Amino acid sequence: MSEQIVAKFEGSGGSLRLGVEGYQFPHILDDDWDSNWLIIVGEAEIGNRSWRFRDACLTTFEMERLADWLDAATTGKQSNPFCGFTEPNLDFERVSNEAIRIGFSLEAAPPWSSEDDDFGTHGFEVPVNDRLGLAATDLRRLLQTYPVRARHP
Repeated sequence: MSEQIVAKFEGSGGSLRLGVEGYQFPHILDDDWDSNWLIIVGEAEIGNRSWRFRDACLTTFEMERLADWLDAATTGKQSNPFCGFTEPNLDFERVSNEAIRIGFSLEAAPPWSSEDDDFGTHGFEVPVNDRLGLAATDLRRLLQTYPVRARHP
């Protein structure tokens, strides 16, 4: 993932690098959902343990919503403290005025997780600062390469 655009999230307890490998269904151009599923690649670390994941867990319009949510978190103008997605592999939550928490579940969960773990058992906090705005910018740059195709209502 080193040469492509990635959105980076770093906190004292972990880190996450998110990128896009491509559309899940590159030849479907006119379906609200199937045209927009992205294969997300992630490199994550919690504590001293790291892992990678690859899954079609975000759509283009969900990535767009996440970028908007991160911008709102950075400026303190967030109306909803939680940003989740159709596939609940990743979630973002404002836990205080100073931090958001990124949680990992299902295909994005670390390999040492158990199927008995609750959603979001594994995660780390990221400080609310200008770096969240940079991550939002990087997500939008990814969307320039992988734009919303059929517009979701």
